[in-house]
Order: sequence, then structure tokens, then C-alpha cells
Amino acid sequence: MSSQYVSTTSGFTHRGLRRVLIAATMIFSLFHSVGHAKAEGSDPLRYLPVQDAGRVKPLDTLARETLQLVYGYETYKTPKGERRPAIEIVMTWMLIPRYWDTQKIVQITHKGLKDSLDLPAEEKYFSPEELFANPRTSLVFQELNSFRATKQKLSPYFQAVQRLENQLGMYQAIKNGYGIRVVPPRAGDDSRLADDPHGESARWLSVSELQGELQDKFGEIIKAFVRSLPADEDIPVAPGDNESGPSLSEAVENFKASARAENPALYPADRVIAVEVHERSFHPFMYTWILYLLSGVVLAYAWHLGTSKIGLGFYRAGWVLTVLAFLLHTYGFGLRIYLTGRPPVSNMYESVVWVSWGTVLFAAIFEALYRRRFILLAGTAVGVLCLIVADMAPTILDRSIQPLEPVLRSNLWLTVHVLTITLSYSAFFLAWGLSNIGLGFILVGERPTSDRMRAIVQTVYRTLQIGVVLLAAGTILGGIWADYSWGRFWGWDPKETWAFIALMGYIALLHGRLIGWVKNTGLLVGSVVAFSLVIMAWYGVNYVLGAGLHSYGFGAGGVQYVAGFVILNFIYLAYVLYVQHVRAKKLAG
Repeated sequence: MSSQYVSTTSGFTHRGLRRVLIAATMIFSLFHSVGHAKAEGSDPLRYLPVQDAGRVKPLDTLARETLQLVYGYETYKTPKGERRPAIEIVMTWMLIPRYWDTQKIVQITHKGLKDSLDLPAEEKYFSPEELFANPRTSLVFQELNSFRATKQKLSPYFQAVQRLENQLGMYQAIKNGYGIRVVPPRAGDDSRLADDPHGESARWLSVSELQGELQDKFGEIIKAFVRSLPADEDIPVAPGDNESGPSLSEAVENFKASARAENPALYPADRVIAVEVHERSFHPFMYTWILYLLSGVVLAYAWHLGTSKIGLGFYRAGWVLTVLAFLLHTYGFGLRIYLTGRPPVSNMYESVVWVSWGTVLFAAIFEALYRRRFILLAGTAVGVLCLIVADMAPTILDRSIQPLEPVLRSNLWLTVHVLTITLSYSAFFLAWGLSNIGLGFILVGERPTSDRMRAIVQTVYRTLQIGVVLLAAGTILGGIWADYSWGRFWGWDPKETWAFIALMGYIALLHGRLIGWVKNTGLLVGSVVAFSLVIMAWYGVNYVLGAGLHSYGFGAGGVQYVAGFVILNFIYLAYVLYVQHVRAKKLAG
């Protein structure tokens, strides 16, 4: 871009954990920023606190989430194929709105919605101008409002319409300057603070509302920001002067000082903002699944080599990689705990990451006890699967940090109920992974009664026992919390019902094994089939049924992928059983 100026204008964590996290963040940030040390660019602007979606966050987070919503990615690909950071793109929406109005930046993937808008089915991106000018856009929004009035769960089509509504609304808000709120309400201003000093009633002033000194200081930020941008003919900045002035870092610090003076109690500490910027840019869970994947490959090779000296060396290397990945996994959780002041299990994204953490933990404990090698392999495989899903599906599993619903604002119950019940999912997920490995051995000719198969089955049985205990305890604790929050212990809410169904399914499987009805192969098959009940209780109630008192956990999308995953797993089961049946007939004949 050219450098021309446009004249527009806890309670949950203790001090020890906080110090450790800040120190670790500084270390990770040091290594992560080595490649960017030579050019400051727009980096200081990323640390500017803004208010959005009921909480205060860095401008970097707002920019990433906004570009993810509108464009589908956290970075923008220019016509020349270069990737540009979200902070540069979103800020220039405000600076050169006429240019961005004509750029194809609004992502629409739903075919039915494109048909309704009479848009080319083969195209994926459209310009704001053509969407606003399209007479059908207002019609589909009217249809959405009419459907909302019915109080029914939105169909995939109306989910796409709602997303488009949010995309265009957010683009307009940023472009016009009222989507970036940068100054807290002045202390003692009852008209803004009302009764909730940390909620939406305490709305911050947006860029378009700034006046006087604050407006001038934000103007200095804009000047310095434009000067910091690299030359880019693809994204031209409107003509203006090229005057010198304070650096971007100085301009941001000057503005922050004035904004903090308006209401020091509402303005966040610099270290909190820095930790969140680090968490978003470092993305620890991505590196975690990469390490888990390497660990799984090494452990699989060690298992193949057996008890030889080389095999033992690979086994130890697999352990080292798993421990490193697990520590990084834990570090990522620590960051979110520090930022939110609560257990990180309030949405589907956090629960997926947490369940994979618990699965690896259980796998490591059982591997340390039994030294079977396949246990840790199964745990890392589940870790890779969960974290890849969490990393690759941002529109389905939203990784943004959101304020808790009032019913969830209890760290005690959030910890004892949600962590307990999701840890049971970890145990069942490990049993699922082990069972699929065991069925794979049966497929290639292993006898279900061999020593290796007995070891796998025994481990599956133990993990199922742990899962049942945790699920039963979590369900009972959830009932107590429901009585505390809603005035009744049990009401056959869909979430409660499916938790009960999953519990009964696993109890039936364990009892069948105990009395001898379920043999080795049956336990492996039953473990895989029963996990579909967990998927329904965990994902299906929130994303498929979308009904009940647990509305704070509802989401949309991914149904076809989850259904495909379950169907493919069942096809695999059927094929293994078919092959085993054919072999048995040949032996009998």
C-alpha cells in the first residue's frame, strides 16, 4: 500500500499460574516474532483495546474475527496472491471504503442462497456493492425475519442467510467507523454505565463518535498506520498528505493513555491484551496437533519394530514428542483460562480441544501402567483428529472467546459438572480409538483371543469403566446444578435425555461383558457403536436438534461431515464383521 494519509475519522486463576503464563508467553512470543523484528509495520495497532460482543479484546482479535466472518479466512489474499494480515485489511475498510465496496470479499458458499440471490453458482466471493444493490438481498432478509418469528430452529438455508446478514452488517459497521469502539464511557456517566459496568450497557465510544483530543489522537494513529503500510498497488490508499509524525507505536500509546484516563477501571491492563494477541497469533493448538501427528507416526513405527533396541529408541522418542505436545496443549488451555477466568469448556470448540486433552492424558496414564505402546498411539490419533477438526472448521467451531450466559456464570459448577462429563467423553473417545485399532487387527487376520487382542480388549474395558463413572457423576452433578439454576433436578431436556441414553448404552455394554454375553470382538464393536451415542449427546443435541434449555451451547453446520464420519465408521464395522464371518465359515467347513 502507499503511505498516503486518508483524513477519515480472576477469580479462577491464581497469581502463580498468572506469572508462569506471562513468562511462558514472553518466551514463545520472542521466538515467534524473530522473523518480524526488522519491520514494525502495523503491529502496535494490534494491541489497541476495543469493545466488541460484550467484552474487551485487542483490535487484532476483532480484525481477525471480522475478516473470518466476512471473507472466510483470517488473512486476505490479494489479486497477486499475497497474504495480508486482517488488521491491515479491516482498517482500510474504514480508510478506502469505495475501493472495498467493489472488491469480492464477501464469502457465500450455500448454493440455495446463491440461487435465491440469482448469483453465479460457481463463484464463491461477491462484492458488498453488488450484494447491497441486489433487490433480492432485502427479500431474503425479510424471509429470515419471518422465519425467526416462528421460533423454529434455523434450517441450513436460513443459517446461510443469517450469516450473510451478519457479514454485511459487520462490514458496514467497520466501514462507517461505529464497529470499532475504542474509548470506555467516562467514569460516573450513569447514562452509559447503568447497572452493569462490564456489559453492553457500558458501551464504549466508537471511532465515529470521537471528538476533541481523542479524535485528534486517533487521527495520529491513522496517519502513522498508513505510513507503516507497505506499498501495494492492488490495495490503493486514497490520495492525501505524507507528513511525518509520531511512530505508530507512539501514537497508539498516546491514545491509550487518553482512553484509559476516561475510565481506568474499565480499561484493561496491557499484559492481558498482550496475552490475547499472543494466543491468537501463536495458535498453540495447531502446533499441538502437528506434534501429536509426529508422535503417532513415531509410535506406530516403534510398535512395528517391536522390542528391539531401535524399536525402544523410537518408543522413547514417541513419548518425548507426546509429552511436548501435551505441555503445549496445556499451555494453550492455560492461556484461555487466564483470559477468561473460567474453565475453557463453554462452547463446542473448547470442549473438542478439552476432550482431546483428556484422551491423551488417559492414554499416557494407561501406557505408563501397562507399556502396551498401542494405548499412547490411540491417544495421539484421537488428539490429532480432534485438534484438526477444531483448527480446520472455524465457521462451525468458533474459537472466539465469548461472555458466558448468566446460567453458566459459576466456576464451581462449570468445573465440577462440565469438566467431569466431558472427561467421560475423553475416556470413551480413547476406547473408540483402541477399538478401531483392535478391529483393524481382526481385519488383517488376528485372532480375537490372541495375547495382543486380549490386551487391547482389557484396556478398552478399563477405559469404559472410567468413562461410565465420570459420565454418571457428571450427569448427577448436572442435575444438582439444574435444580440450583432452574428449580428442578431433571426435566428430560434433550441434553439430559441423551446423556442418560449414552450412560445406559455403556452400562449395558459393561454388564454384557461382565456376565459373558459380550466377547472380545463384541466389546470392540459395542464400544464403537456406543460412541455414536456420545456424539449425539455432545454434538447432535446442540447442532442437529437445537432444542432445550441448553440453548447457550447451540450451533450450526458440519452435520454432513459428522454423519459421514459415523456412517463410514459403521461401514468399517460391518466389513470387519463380514470378513470375520467368512473366515469362521471357512474354518468350520
